[in-house]
Amino acid sequence: MKEHQYKATVEWTGNLGSGTDHYKNYERSHQISIKDKVIIQGSSDPAFRGDPNKHNPEELLLASLSSCHMLWYLHFCSVNNIIVESYIDHAIGTMVEEESGKGFFKEVVLSPSIRV
Repeated sequence: MKEHQYKATVEWTGNLGSGTDHYKNYERSHQISIKDKVIIQGSSDPAFRGDPNKHNPEELLLASLSSCHMLWYLHFCSVNNIIVESYIDHAIGTMVEEESGKGFFKEVVLSPSIRV
């Protein structure tokens, strides 16, 4: 059995001077750093007081699921002599926000369009 370890550093950059003394007094901005790679500027979703110009965790989760599926599919085709010429996925994820403010992903639909 093989093990693979991954490292990432997530640093909050949204302290406006008073830390988290009140829900409305700090930004949700953060940086995602992985050694020798481009830094990803992140925030929460705008629905949760985030910056709409930065990637949010929900988008990154959806992109991760979609790209993982794509890479598995391409590998499967490759080892089975199936030539894939193009692959594009327009994935959609649905998150439910409860009255309490808690949230969860209800559904993720992957919709790959593949030319073999």
